[in-house]
Amino acid sequence: MAYDKEGVQALVCALEDVRNSNLIFVDKKLRNVLKCLAFYEEFRTVLAYCNKNFDYEAEKRKALTTLGDSHILRLPKNQKTLVALVSNMLVEFDAGVMDILAFSATFFPAENKQESFDTLCVKLLEPFKLAIVNFVVEGIKEEAPEISHQVEFAHSGLNGQVEYLLVNMAKEVQAADIDEELRKELAMMLEGFSVALDSRDSLMIKAIWAGLRRALADERLATGEIEKTDEALRLYLVSK
Repeated sequence: MAYDKEGVQALVCALEDVRNSNLIFVDKKLRNVLKCLAFYEEFRTVLAYCNKNFDYEAEKRKALTTLGDSHILRLPKNQKTLVALVSNMLVEFDAGVMDILAFSATFFPAENKQESFDTLCVKLLEPFKLAIVNFVVEGIKEEAPEISHQVEFAHSGLNGQVEYLLVNMAKEVQAADIDEELRKELAMMLEGFSVALDSRDSLMIKAIWAGLRRALADERLATGEIEKTDEALRLYLVSK
């Protein structure tokens, strides 16, 4: 696949137009991004590659999660999956299946719609731009097989036992009189623990809980929830 500088420049400009657009015209600017992706052969090639055997609904469920009352966007680390996911989301935004401004307000709450949308551009559109341009510039390469540890799955009942405790921890962190940076770090750790529980990977659950437990204990937060989570982990990570 030949690298066409014109196509990359056109996409970058189209995405910048979205980012700098008045909210009233966002839909129109977003459509120009999709037109750009459809017009240039290099983007069509990359999208065909990334969407091959891609399960959009499954990946969308993984990426759009909730923790207590919070809605969280968690983009996949795999760049191929990221491109496929976001490109399909853009199509749904354009088709009206999802409202991009409502989506940004839900997943990136702020004082006003503009701030929420600005965050969406940084957290969603910017990673997409970097990933798809990288595929065009560097070319599509065969992926090396992933090397991973042998997964030991936790008992299926663990998530249900710990879920309400996780919600309580999140609420206590939000209400705590602590530094805002620390609050963000703890929220990220709670999110990571939620992901680990969903994966049922015993090793990951133990590793992330150890760090989260220590961080909460250092701030004397969620003491009761820590004890109950310890008890659940002792029970469900032993009994398979």
